[in-house]
Amino acid sequence: MKQKTKELVLIKSGDYMLDMSKLVFGGIVLVLIMQIKGINSYLLLALGIITVLLFSILGIIFIHISQKNKKKGA
Repeated sequence: MKQKTKELVLIKSGDYMLDMSKLVFGGIVLVLIMQIKGINSYLLLALGIITVLLFSILGIIFIHISQKNKKKGA
């Protein structure tokens, strides 16, 4: 794969991961506001926070790697 293509894939993957973290966070907030019966709020909150952190960290790592590769190639 060409260097430019790799950089673009990493940047887009990083953006996607950050977008997913925002959507998961929004979904958690909506479910907690609606207070649906039968849903363990603490479990949902714990799993949601872990997922948001995981997606955010992966997104930042992907973008950082693409920026590092761009500086190395320039």
